[in-house]
Amino acid sequence: MRTTLKNGLRLITTHMPGMRSASIAFFFAVGSRYETDEIAGVSHFIEHMLFKGSQHYPSARKISEAIEGVGGNFNGSTGKEITSYTARVPGEDLPVVLDVLADMIRHPLFDPIEIEKERGVIIEELSSTQDDPQEWVNLLIDEAMWPNLPLGRDDAGNIESVKRLQRQQMLEYLDTYYRPNSLVVSVAGNIDHQEVLALVEKLFHDWEARPTPSWTPCLPPLHTPPVRMIKKATEQTNICLSTLGTAYGSPDYYPLLLINGLLGDGMSSRLFQTLREEQGLAYDIGSYFNSYYETGSLVVSAGVDPSHTQEAVHSILAELTRLCDEPVPTAELERIKAYIRGSILLGLEGTQQVASWLGSQECLYNRMWSIDEVLANVSAVTVEDIQRVARICFAPQWRRLAVIGPDDTRRAGYFKTVLAGV
Repeated sequence: MRTTLKNGLRLITTHMPGMRSASIAFFFAVGSRYETDEIAGVSHFIEHMLFKGSQHYPSARKISEAIEGVGGNFNGSTGKEITSYTARVPGEDLPVVLDVLADMIRHPLFDPIEIEKERGVIIEELSSTQDDPQEWVNLLIDEAMWPNLPLGRDDAGNIESVKRLQRQQMLEYLDTYYRPNSLVVSVAGNIDHQEVLALVEKLFHDWEARPTPSWTPCLPPLHTPPVRMIKKATEQTNICLSTLGTAYGSPDYYPLLLINGLLGDGMSSRLFQTLREEQGLAYDIGSYFNSYYETGSLVVSAGVDPSHTQEAVHSILAELTRLCDEPVPTAELERIKAYIRGSILLGLEGTQQVASWLGSQECLYNRMWSIDEVLANVSAVTVEDIQRVARICFAPQWRRLAVIGPDDTRRAGYFKTVLAGV
């Protein structure tokens, strides 16, 4: 059920009989793409600070004890367009945890000492990224696709911006974007909508709504260096090859979802079978896609022996080209549809998954899609849809490559010509 409070807060509840747990997800329509370069990382810093103490739970320990003391667990996450706070608890303890989360977001302390402690933690988090080439290359490919744009930045910002963030900047940002009309509260479990509504109204009825600023469009530029290479003494080369994606509200979203499944989602995918099973080029190979309000990207990632970098890039491009040139066999398309349908259904068996799935939809789309609607959209994709979207998204001008490993960075020019299909 869905209820909108007078101040714009949206409450979604999902009754799941037989469940002993209840899950709560708070979604704010704000993330790293809302930030200027000057305050890059502020959304993520705020998310961390909300767990460090609030008016009625004045320390991180008090917050943890209140939730873990009833057997619950909790977490926070900052993305490009959403910041979330989630918890899963025994159903009867839902009121306690709702109270804790409400106090965290409405009355955080932002103790100066705790800010400095957390600043060090976040800087260490940012620094550690370069110790993990697999994680680093996934950030590097976003920079290649969206250079000097918010969608191309690490959600946590950068070391320089985090060092200079001030308490007052955080409080001003919090006051601007953390408003009831930008908040979706999603609760799933063996719960009653009216009872949860009464709790939420008690905690939030006096919170004033106010317009919040939007973000700057981040369409990927065409005329930008397509190859980013960083030399690092690693045992394997980490590759990300990215192409244009699509917005999550686009009619092409579902064809791209299936294209991703065909290419690199699972052990029966084309990339896994070709690069790993047949050619032995990569132990780790797969794909994923990012969708935002107005744009997106599809990314193929692989870890290969440095002597196979060139061959792996050629093989990945060959699979992209095959989807453009050859219609997908009907049997293969039906198999991947069944795989996607199964993944969706299996991923929505728990209270936490349901609360997060519906809450994020409401936050992004301003509506919720039923499972039947989503499955119908998957089933409706045709062979022609797959080929049409592949030809748009995989066009040479949209190809980007990020490479981290012992490879000679002077080969960037060669890879540029390979991406261009020359």
